[in-house]
Amino acid sequence: MTSIDHDTADEYASYLAKRQGRRATAVRSAFFFRSDNAEPEPPATDLLRNRSRAGLHLKLALFYLWCAGSESPDPNLGDLHTVRGYSDSDIAKFFGFTDPDTNGKRRIANARLQLRDRGLIGVTTRPGRSPVVRLQREDGSGQHYVPPGSTDGGGKYYKLPVEFWTNLWHVTLSGPAVVAILVLRHMDQTTNSRDLWVSPTMRTRHFGFSEETWYRGVNELCHYQLATRAPKPIRQKFEDEARRRRFTYQFDINSLRSNKPPLPNDPHRIIREDTGAPI
Repeated sequence: MTSIDHDTADEYASYLAKRQGRRATAVRSAFFFRSDNAEPEPPATDLLRNRSRAGLHLKLALFYLWCAGSESPDPNLGDLHTVRGYSDSDIAKFFGFTDPDTNGKRRIANARLQLRDRGLIGVTTRPGRSPVVRLQREDGSGQHYVPPGSTDGGGKYYKLPVEFWTNLWHVTLSGPAVVAILVLRHMDQTTNSRDLWVSPTMRTRHFGFSEETWYRGVNELCHYQLATRAPKPIRQKFEDEARRRRFTYQFDINSLRSNKPPLPNDPHRIIREDTGAPI
């Protein structure tokens, strides 16, 4: 269970959203999806397996996509797909860490190294100043980043609305729940049914994460009313009645806009992150 400084996270998320014109976060499916299990694990799965606390490594990758994914260069410096001047302490405050100037900034620095080592970002250190972070492709190839919706871009992609950040879902949801959002969004756009089901074969072949990770994440979305779950009877061959059932899910990306995490009653607005929704 981790303490979260709700007010500070809210302040910093609102500030960044305004600074960036309330831009959505574009995420290529290559970040969490592979065409076959003969390919390496998608970066998102690898980051989850690294067991970063509360999915910080995964969320930091999305944070840099949000901050530097625009097709427009930085209005002050002219840099494209680059984050400059973002101190680790400020990023720690954005994530609601209660110790941003000590352990918080150290956690951010360590998470950034994990992203660099996986080919998701390039980092140039500057003694006495914040590092310069340059985006690379979400597939971990180390290639120069090109926005997926641009002329020279490519690849199937999905958008996280700005409310993922400003409604503080980024500090409320665990890493598996964030990946479940991306998976359900992908399934919603690539199937003809609103009732979504990720079979064990599909989960292993295309996403690479464990059954425990999947159910922890998707059940957490149901817990926060971001997704709904319904049992579906399954009849086996040569049986009169259905003796088994599977759970299907419905997900609407707009739920991130319309729903907000429950607010604490504590006057200091410190909430406890406890996402152990039952499986």
